[in-house]
Amino acid sequence: MGRRVKPLKIPIMIAFFVLVLASFALFYAFMDMANAPSEFVMGQDSSNGGSSGIAADAVGGPAAGPSGPDGPGANTVVDGYIAMRLGPSDISLGNLIVVNHDFVYEIREDHDLVLIEDMKTMSYRVSGDNLLFSRSAIGKLNEMMDAFFDESERDSTTIISAFRDFERQQEILDEYVAIVGRTEALRWASPPGYSEHHTGLAVDLGFFSGGEVRTFLGTGINAWFSENSYKFGFILRYPFEKSDITKTAYEPWHFRYVGNPHAYVIHNYRWCLEEYIGYVMGFSREEPFSVVFDGDSYDIYFTRGFDVLVPVDSEYDISGNNIDGFIVTVKR
Repeated sequence: MGRRVKPLKIPIMIAFFVLVLASFALFYAFMDMANAPSEFVMGQDSSNGGSSGIAADAVGGPAAGPSGPDGPGANTVVDGYIAMRLGPSDISLGNLIVVNHDFVYEIREDHDLVLIEDMKTMSYRVSGDNLLFSRSAIGKLNEMMDAFFDESERDSTTIISAFRDFERQQEILDEYVAIVGRTEALRWASPPGYSEHHTGLAVDLGFFSGGEVRTFLGTGINAWFSENSYKFGFILRYPFEKSDITKTAYEPWHFRYVGNPHAYVIHNYRWCLEEYIGYVMGFSREEPFSVVFDGDSYDIYFTRGFDVLVPVDSEYDISGNNIDGFIVTVKR
């Protein structure tokens, strides 16, 4: 099903990106201003107190424990909502967790991962038979890859990396350091504990050609992924114009599952994950962020701490943010 990408391939592309993609910087800066949503201005606080991104020095650590005797308490119904009492480890659970150079992630023993090779469809390839991905998101990954095959009639798209443990992440970082030095290497590979690949929610794409897996540049027919991945809950995690926020260089091959309606909002407003999470953290249960996606209405709000109010009679999802609280998504 294809061979593993040689370690030198992607690092060699660093110089290419620096020279070729830098010319787009002013264009993207202009587009950010032109496409800012009318409800709020990117880079400024929203009317609900949200910000355009998460800053490590501006967000406190996890609360010390559940709310005290004056809090809602577990199993208490308030205005059609019931309080769920969660624990500190739950903050690192869910599709909306932020893992970057500021917020570390501990690989969980109860990680529910599956072998992509065992679950994939015939519309794409994997580089090796040991790649793991989140069980809850593998269906959407297959849907996205099937849709690209239907559009392109190409089955050469290859997943070259998915879940990584700390040991493998260290190996990759060491390979980059040996080629470009530590400072530049950290723009392309995170230290162990700070990589999205630990979550099992991220994949790196390549494509098979001429008997080997080649670097995925997201151009030509492959631009389909950055334009359509949101329909299946995925986002281009490290856009070129957001590297000052993500602290990671442009990676056209790296896609992260966040689910919908979140991927839709991130794509529509041209945000990165840090900006989106920072924004929704400004909304409360009383004044939620409301979104319509694919004909369905959603309310999204944030709760800091471990007592999380959820609706009794509506479908909902809870995700930690891997920082200090939980994002609740209610389908109306």
